[in-house]
Amino acid sequence: MRLTLNDMEIAFAPKMQTLDEAARTLGLTRIEARMFERFYGLRQFPHDKSQDLAGLIAPALQSIVRRHAAIVDNIRLCVHCHTIPSVTPFGAPILPALVRQIVGDHAEYAGYTMSHCATGLVALEQIATWLGDEEYALVIIAEKAFHPKVQFIADTTIMGEAACVLLVSRRPGPVRLIGTTTTRDGRFSINSGHFTDTCPVHFSHIYTDFVCRHITESLANVGLDFEDIAYIAPHNVNLASWKEIERTLSLPSGKIVMENIPLYGHCFGADPFINLQHLIKTKQIKPGDKVLLMSIGLGVTAASVIVEYAPEMN
Repeated sequence: MRLTLNDMEIAFAPKMQTLDEAARTLGLTRIEARMFERFYGLRQFPHDKSQDLAGLIAPALQSIVRRHAAIVDNIRLCVHCHTIPSVTPFGAPILPALVRQIVGDHAEYAGYTMSHCATGLVALEQIATWLGDEEYALVIIAEKAFHPKVQFIADTTIMGEAACVLLVSRRPGPVRLIGTTTTRDGRFSINSGHFTDTCPVHFSHIYTDFVCRHITESLANVGLDFEDIAYIAPHNVNLASWKEIERTLSLPSGKIVMENIPLYGHCFGADPFINLQHLIKTKQIKPGDKVLLMSIGLGVTAASVIVEYAPEMN
């Protein structure tokens, strides 16, 4: 796959919600709150109910456009990847106005959602096929936890709010995409809405095996092994699940990036890029290092992208 991540910008909601504050809002018991802290490793979440989705996205989008003013006319696509199928009231989309105001009238725009939190990774391969050699795309991965049902996944995680904007193209750049892999299990895609309807196999029972098989297959698809990648940059769902995966795959401590889970919670589809940016800013990766970005979307979809860090190409 010929695609490069030329730049990225991440903006968090301006207010930080503590676990205790989130627990009160979500109606969690004291025991449940302590479980999320001690077992799942969650502490705080960027969350600002006074900020709308446009307000979350605009600063990150403006920063990218300012830094790359010389190529703005070559930005062909703006794609908003989101988890919740409808992130604004019907008939009141925000993307058209944001694109016109910040990028310009020349850019096409669209929304992707069907892979949920994995959508931002799944979309990259298709976007690569749409771009000409001199064209760019902006991939916007952003979501507001606007309702308790959106902010909370029982026995799993609590959501944070972030906007991630990626500038991608087929031109040389500091992060080169090597390959993508998507794995789906349709048993978990059917939801009638009735609480009494249950899947014969609970997702948590097969989660570790599903993720481990996906990671192994992702590496095999591009001819790599675990020793060939420096880090796995995952979705920040919780510490417990990633530590179990780390043990199952016999990975050395630190190979899976988990430092940001207590700081931000699960920021929908932005997590892998939050972790990649963290690795770059803290200089934990060096030129030539390869990183596997991974996320899981309810339904269920596992998606991964393997990238190579090449800052000399910036």
